[in-house]
Amino acid sequence: MIDVIYENENCIVINKPVGTPSLSDPSGDADALTLTAAQLGSELWPVHRLDRTVGGLMVLAKNKKAAATLSAEVGGHGMVKEYFAVVEGIAEGGTYEDYIYRDARISKAFIVKGERRGAKHASLDCTPIRTVSTERGERTLLRILLHTGRYHQIRVQLASRGNSIVGDGKYGSRDNGAKHPALFSAHLTFTVSGEKITAKSKPDLKIYPWSLFSEEDYE
Repeated sequence: MIDVIYENENCIVINKPVGTPSLSDPSGDADALTLTAAQLGSELWPVHRLDRTVGGLMVLAKNKKAAATLSAEVGGHGMVKEYFAVVEGIAEGGTYEDYIYRDARISKAFIVKGERRGAKHASLDCTPIRTVSTERGERTLLRILLHTGRYHQIRVQLASRGNSIVGDGKYGSRDNGAKHPALFSAHLTFTVSGEKITAKSKPDLKIYPWSLFSEEDYE
């Protein structure tokens, strides 16, 4: 069962499970769009997507008009998207501005110096919530506000500053205590048909490294 957070006549907000692809992909594994459509018994349209390894809030449209409106909102950065992340070390807050280059051959992103062919500007706000000391070292819970939606943006921007996301071996994490990168889509705000919608969710606090922090830290 896909967890439904919010639903109206135009859209549905779900909690995409970690490890489930957002849309159909070459793996052939059941995807969030298909699973939710089957659960509702109606056709749905994609608006945006989350990486397979990222869980949390995702919006699906119930009709073509809503899909066009919401897709334009995402493309124009009108949809507010916030994430929780747990990183290695002590992270500094602030606005991170970089240029990111995607190497499609190895499915990985890199920070590059200044503008160059194929590189795209990336921006986010990073707010540290709490740092705890563990036998693996310091771990910091962050709130991330995305201003742009680049490929692996949060993962590579944090890693480039020495704060790899826990469990994200692709971008430098040495902490194998997490099965997936500790990144979660936690807060969405958007407008459709004149209605402003806000949805919130939390990761599974029983699972490491989310379990290092109290429930109040995720408010």
